[in-house]
Amino acid sequence: MTTTTVGTTESVFGHHLQAIFARDVDAIMSDYAEDAVLFTPTDTFKGLDAIRGFFTYVLTIFTPEVIATMKVARQDIHGEFAYILWSAGSTVPIGSDTFYISNGKIVTQSFAGQLVT
Repeated sequence: MTTTTVGTTESVFGHHLQAIFARDVDAIMSDYAEDAVLFTPTDTFKGLDAIRGFFTYVLTIFTPEVIATMKVARQDIHGEFAYILWSAGSTVPIGSDTFYISNGKIVTQSFAGQLVT
Protein backbone atom coordinates (compact mmCIF):
# COMPACT_ATOMS: atom_id res chain seq x y z
CA MET A 1 0.00 0.00 0.00
CA THR A 2 1.46 3.32 -1.00
CA THR A 3 0.49 6.80 0.07
CA THR A 4 -0.45 7.55 -3.55
CA THR A 5 -2.88 4.62 -3.62
CA VAL A 6 -4.51 5.68 -0.36
CA GLY A 7 -4.65 9.31 -1.53
CA THR A 8 -6.26 8.35 -4.82
CA THR A 9 -8.73 6.01 -3.11
CA GLU A 10 -9.59 8.70 -0.57
CA SER A 11 -10.01 11.33 -3.30
CA VAL A 12 -12.32 9.20 -5.47
CA PHE A 13 -14.29 8.03 -2.44
CA GLY A 14 -14.66 11.60 -1.15
CA HIS A 15 -15.82 12.84 -4.55
CA HIS A 16 -18.31 9.99 -4.76
CA LEU A 17 -19.87 10.89 -1.41
CA GLN A 18 -20.04 14.58 -2.34
CA ALA A 19 -21.75 13.70 -5.63
CA ILE A 20 -24.34 11.58 -3.82
CA PHE A 21 -25.02 14.35 -1.29
CA ALA A 22 -25.41 16.75 -4.23
CA ARG A 23 -27.73 14.23 -5.99
CA ASP A 24 -25.65 14.71 -9.18
CA VAL A 25 -25.89 11.56 -11.33
CA ASP A 26 -23.28 12.77 -13.84
CA ALA A 27 -20.78 13.46 -11.06
CA ILE A 28 -21.56 10.08 -9.46
CA MET A 29 -20.99 8.31 -12.76
CA SER A 30 -17.67 10.07 -13.37
CA ASP A 31 -16.24 7.99 -10.52
CA TYR A 32 -16.91 4.60 -12.18
CA ALA A 33 -14.79 2.61 -14.62
CA GLU A 34 -16.56 1.69 -17.87
CA ASP A 35 -16.71 -1.99 -16.90
CA ALA A 36 -17.60 -1.38 -13.23
CA VAL A 37 -19.85 -3.77 -11.34
CA LEU A 38 -22.26 -2.84 -8.53
CA PHE A 39 -23.65 -5.63 -6.33
CA THR A 40 -26.86 -5.04 -4.37
CA PRO A 41 -29.13 -7.39 -2.42
CA THR A 42 -31.57 -7.54 -5.34
CA ASP A 43 -29.44 -7.28 -8.49
CA THR A 44 -26.01 -6.91 -10.05
CA PHE A 45 -25.45 -3.88 -12.27
CA LYS A 46 -22.69 -4.20 -14.88
CA GLY A 47 -21.36 -1.25 -16.85
CA LEU A 48 -22.05 2.46 -16.80
CA ASP A 49 -25.55 2.36 -18.29
CA ALA A 50 -26.83 -0.15 -15.75
CA ILE A 51 -25.18 1.66 -12.83
CA ARG A 52 -26.59 5.00 -14.04
CA GLY A 53 -30.06 3.43 -14.06
CA PHE A 54 -29.56 2.25 -10.49
CA PHE A 55 -28.53 5.70 -9.25
CA THR A 56 -31.27 7.45 -11.21
CA TYR A 57 -33.77 5.27 -9.36
CA VAL A 58 -32.05 5.60 -5.96
CA LEU A 59 -32.11 9.39 -6.19
CA THR A 60 -35.92 9.30 -6.50
CA ILE A 61 -35.89 7.83 -2.98
CA PHE A 62 -32.97 9.90 -1.68
CA THR A 63 -34.82 13.20 -1.73
CA PRO A 64 -33.10 16.29 -0.32
CA GLU A 65 -34.97 15.61 2.94
CA VAL A 66 -33.62 12.05 3.13
CA ILE A 67 -30.11 13.19 2.19
CA ALA A 68 -30.28 15.71 5.05
CA THR A 69 -30.72 12.83 7.52
CA MET A 70 -27.68 10.87 6.30
CA LYS A 71 -25.09 10.04 8.93
CA VAL A 72 -21.79 8.20 8.56
CA ALA A 73 -21.19 5.78 11.43
CA ARG A 74 -17.89 4.42 10.12
CA GLN A 75 -15.57 5.06 7.20
CA ASP A 76 -12.32 3.25 6.50
CA ILE A 77 -9.82 3.24 3.65
CA HIS A 78 -7.18 0.59 3.19
CA GLY A 79 -5.13 0.67 -0.01
CA GLU A 80 -7.53 0.44 -2.94
CA PHE A 81 -10.52 -0.42 -0.73
CA ALA A 82 -13.01 1.89 0.97
CA TYR A 83 -15.79 0.98 3.38
CA ILE A 84 -18.65 3.03 4.76
CA LEU A 85 -21.40 2.25 7.28
CA TRP A 86 -24.18 4.82 7.15
CA SER A 87 -27.85 5.58 7.74
CA ALA A 88 -30.45 7.94 6.32
CA GLY A 89 -33.12 8.41 8.95
CA SER A 90 -36.05 6.02 8.79
CA THR A 91 -35.64 5.54 5.02
CA VAL A 92 -32.35 3.62 5.39
CA PRO A 93 -31.85 2.68 9.05
CA ILE A 94 -28.58 0.98 8.09
CA GLY A 95 -26.52 0.88 4.91
CA SER A 96 -23.09 -0.42 4.06
CA ASP A 97 -20.94 -0.01 0.96
CA THR A 98 -17.56 -1.45 0.06
CA PHE A 99 -15.59 -0.08 -2.90
CA TYR A 100 -12.62 -1.32 -4.88
CA ILE A 101 -10.99 1.71 -6.52
CA SER A 102 -8.21 1.26 -9.06
CA ASN A 103 -6.53 3.78 -11.36
CA GLY A 104 -8.76 6.55 -10.04
CA LYS A 105 -12.08 4.80 -10.75
CA ILE A 106 -14.55 2.64 -8.84
CA VAL A 107 -14.20 -0.83 -10.34
CA THR A 108 -16.40 -2.78 -7.94
CA GLN A 109 -18.93 -1.72 -5.30
CA SER A 110 -21.16 -3.76 -3.06
CA PHE A 111 -24.12 -2.31 -1.20
CA ALA A 112 -26.19 -3.87 1.54
CA GLY A 113 -28.79 -2.14 3.59
CA GLN A 114 -32.34 -1.88 4.76
CA LEU A 115 -34.47 0.38 2.56
CA VAL A 116 -37.84 1.33 4.01
CA THR A 117 -40.13 2.92 1.42
